[in-house]
Amino acid sequence: MRELWGMLKRARPAQLLELVTLCLSNARLIRPTYRATKTTVSLADAHFGITHRKNTPANAFRHGLWNWMIARECHESVGDMHKVLSWTERITDMHEKILPGSALANAMDLHNNAVGRSHFKTNSNRDLEVGVDLFLGLAQTSVLVRSLKDIATVPESHFVHLIELNS
Repeated sequence: MRELWGMLKRARPAQLLELVTLCLSNARLIRPTYRATKTTVSLADAHFGITHRKNTPANAFRHGLWNWMIARECHESVGDMHKVLSWTERITDMHEKILPGSALANAMDLHNNAVGRSHFKTNSNRDLEVGVDLFLGLAQTSVLVRSLKDIATVPESHFVHLIELNS
């Protein structure tokens, strides 16, 4: 909850209006999105400690799992795959817009978000433990990138990161 308030405090008025409009038009998806976010942060903390807060493979894990979890939780509520994936992309893109990092860090986050959604779309087994294991494996094979051009060459089936975990 503290992270949510931190994000809201940083938002510009126009961003807040956009966020409120998005949420009001998708009110049924707020609660499952919040649940997914809490679960994701808890799992990232449990597996990686604070390293998921830097641009490491642990951060890639958090972003990918977060998108997968939002889609998973919302799909249970709504059942419409297109609506769920559209919501997931819009709400997580909004997060990146409100809390921007460098252009490279934002591109990394957006790429890893897309990886999570892509795996949700293609993975019919949506068991939490299986999903966590999938993303832990992807974190181990995450690709170190140094430029926007590098990110563009990595397929949406692989995570990217900017900092090695042991740095």
